Amino acid sequence: MRKTRDDLTISEALRDPLIAMVLRADGVKLEDFKQLLETAAGKREPRPTSVANMIGALASRANLPAMPCFG
Repeated sequence: MRKTRDDLTISEALRDPLIAMVLRADGVKLEDFKQLLETAAGKREPRPTSVANMIGALASRANLPAMPCFG
């Protein structure tokens, strides 16, 4: 199966051995890290549903036309 995203899910991050090593080294409890990730996920803006929506959203924030011009 091929992954189509680059980010880890919260459950993947909580099972990742490298993240676990860093948490241990920093003295952070796994449950505290889980709560941090869940809080951050609840506050982030949802991703646009398509590339066209993303381009439109970025264009509107920068006062640019929604259709990029090349050439």
